[in-house]
Amino acid sequence: MLSQVKPLFVSLLLLVGGCSSALAANSFVYCSRPAILSAVQKDHLLVLSSTIKDLLESSGSDVAIVSRSGIDLDRFNIRYSHTGISLKHSQNTPWSIRQLYYACDEGRSRIFDQGLSGFLLDQDGNKPNFISLVFVKKPAAASLEQATLNNRTAVSLLGTQYSANAYAFSTLYQNCNQWVIELLAAAWGAPMPDPPSRVASQTWLKQQHYQPTDIDVKHRFMVWISHLVPLVHNNDHPAENLEKDIYQVSMPASVENFVRATTPGAERIEVCLNQKQIVIHRGWDLIADNCVPGAEDKVVPVS
Repeated sequence: MLSQVKPLFVSLLLLVGGCSSALAANSFVYCSRPAILSAVQKDHLLVLSSTIKDLLESSGSDVAIVSRSGIDLDRFNIRYSHTGISLKHSQNTPWSIRQLYYACDEGRSRIFDQGLSGFLLDQDGNKPNFISLVFVKKPAAASLEQATLNNRTAVSLLGTQYSANAYAFSTLYQNCNQWVIELLAAAWGAPMPDPPSRVASQTWLKQQHYQPTDIDVKHRFMVWISHLVPLVHNNDHPAENLEKDIYQVSMPASVENFVRATTPGAERIEVCLNQKQIVIHRGWDLIADNCVPGAEDKVVPVS
């Protein structure tokens, strides 16, 4: 049992860890150095960035919900860890990702506009990288773009305390994906206060039967040991969930499922990169874990 504690402890740390400005997988310290990539890995990710930008430009939309992999959450059967909103008319650079991230040096959450290349370069170059793009039709797209670009709205939904495993129906804490789903509620829910509030957003999400991701930590001591893990908390989760060793957390998959269920005509493109190729797949099913293309998928060689 003791031999399993460190990897499981780190997995709990990484559970929703893609929101941090830096993260160490080999330490009990949540904030540390970013991933180090080789020149070849960086070059491949830049090719991936160019491919993603071409897909965004050709989509006919000015906004997209973008999710990335990058943190190994296989033990929880989770591919994507972090979601943001890509905006063609971003005040930063075209198609920058507006997102919540935890600023380690400041000890607080911030709204951060990050260029597409930087967003992708945060991934681990030693395993296949996956990106998911979700597009919605007008008028939903226009409402989402307007809400995301509105700094007053974006900040009004920013939680005061960060927790990697924040419960999806509590305002005590917030993680990066929770900010995105609450932003969707502010964009599409009615009526909303001005500016929108987290309470109003969560109320609307409940009314729309939003289902967060159930994360089974599988070991009772993992729930107990969370008291020792920085930026992971239990006091916002229902007691019945903790008894079942379940965290209900907003993750990219639950955000995408909500969009698919509630927004007519929503479309999805998944892209993956391995050492040899980029695979482009259209549809709501997933590319194979090892980035093997299906019969209808497009393949772009990278080496």
